[in-house]
Amino acid sequence: METAAAHNRLASRIWRAGLSAIFMLGMSCAPSGSVVKVESSVSVLQVDDTAVASVKVENIADLIAFEAHLAFDPNVLEVTELIAGSFIKPDFIVQNTFDNAAGTIDYAIAQIDRPPANGDGTLFEIVFRAKAKGQSPINFRETQAALMGMLLSDSTGKAIQVSLVNANIDVSE
Repeated sequence: METAAAHNRLASRIWRAGLSAIFMLGMSCAPSGSVVKVESSVSVLQVDDTAVASVKVENIADLIAFEAHLAFDPNVLEVTELIAGSFIKPDFIVQNTFDNAAGTIDYAIAQIDRPPANGDGTLFEIVFRAKAKGQSPINFRETQAALMGMLLSDSTGKAIQVSLVNANIDVSE
């Protein structure tokens, strides 16, 4: 059991180091007009209501893995669940965590032994509950591994360049 846990930790470190190296070295495809955006099912919530925010990709080619880091206002919203999208299969889940005290979300997966995904689709969904009146941005946040808050990898291990679009959720009483 401990051997499997150690293997998963090592695989996670290798995955993150590889994606970081690709990003840092600038090994990327030519800009393709690809977009990753956060879309909320509603723009205004009442306190205690829930809403789903989807992290979607548009105009992508040859996608096999991604890593996303997001931030939200933990005084206004809380995450109740992260749900895998249907665009790529989560064969290897590197991260699937959220921290409601810090207002952070970290999600990273890879599909293995499957054809790359192309086109448009949902990468994952975030279920939010409104805690208090206010406005919360849902932004991609910089991390050491993902300077833009998002990394996408093609089937050759190269980073896929994308534009990022954030969202906002308003909570009223």
